[in-house]
Parts: sequence; C-alpha cells; structure tokens
Amino acid sequence: MIELTPLARPYAKALFASANEANTLEEMAVELKTIAAASKTDGVINTIENPVLSRQEVVNILVKLFEETISETSKKLLEILAENKRLNLLESIHNIYESLLEKHKNQNSIEVFVAAEPSQEAKENIEKKLKSTYGKDAKIYFSKDPKMMGGLSIKIGDETLDLSIKGKVNKLVNQLNF
Repeated sequence: MIELTPLARPYAKALFASANEANTLEEMAVELKTIAAASKTDGVINTIENPVLSRQEVVNILVKLFEETISETSKKLLEILAENKRLNLLESIHNIYESLLEKHKNQNSIEVFVAAEPSQEAKENIEKKLKSTYGKDAKIYFSKDPKMMGGLSIKIGDETLDLSIKGKVNKLVNQLNF
C-alpha cells in the first residue's frame, strides 16, 4: 500500500497557512475532522470511486453533502483534490493538519542565526514575518554565527531554512559533485 503522508503534506501545509492567515485554525480543524470522518463512510467512498461520475460531479456531491458545515476554503480543497485525483488523501490531510496545529500551539521558540548583528529595523521585519506565519506568541531569538558569511538561517523545531551564503555555497558544491 502506498504511503499517503508525503502526498498529503503539501495540501495540509497550504491549508494550515491559509487558516493561520485568516485566524481560523480551530474552525478548519473541525471542518477537516468532519470531512475526514465522512470520507471513511461507504457512501462517500463509493461516490469518490464511482467511474461513471466526472470529477466535477463528485465535487458537487461532496460540497452538497457538507454545504452547511464547511467554509469556502474547504470546498476549494475538495475541488483541488478531485481535480488532482487525490480525494483519498482527506484523512491523511486531517492528521497532518492536526499535528501542525499541535506544534503551532506549543510553538515557543524560533532561532534565527545571522552572520552579523542585523539593524533594529531588519530584526523587526524578520520578527513580524515569522510571527505572522508561526503565531504571535512565538519567541524569536537571534544568534550570531560569523561562519555563515552572510544571510540568515532560521530554525523552527526540527526544520531549518538555510538562506546563508555558506549554505548556498555548500549546496552549489554538492550539485557540482553530484
């Protein structure tokens, strides 16, 4: 059986980012739970797998089923999943979204590594952007690392976004060495 988590992760992350921006994280979690639960029922499974129905017909049936309980964002998700033949990912998307929400609630530290001390304005811009993405309660710490040569590296939990010159040079060396 194919592992669905890698396929579902981009959808869940995009949905989470959209819900975070709209301040509807909890509402989206409830909607996803409803959709995921329904996606395991025989009626919905038969509708999704029915070869006679077009993708648009399947979407119309699902939207009508959830019409009163889901937002436009969730309806759009159903359309995109149907268009890409990925409606089987609904439960995985819900599970990943829940883990993202859990991490977000417990999110308390983001470490930003810089080569040289940034100006106050640059610090404020970085903090504003990170807090808009990861929550207003996130604590942001700046650390100097002169070995970076320039740029910055952001560490959030176990994920690192390396935008440093050293990171780009290392990536280029790896590509040249294949």
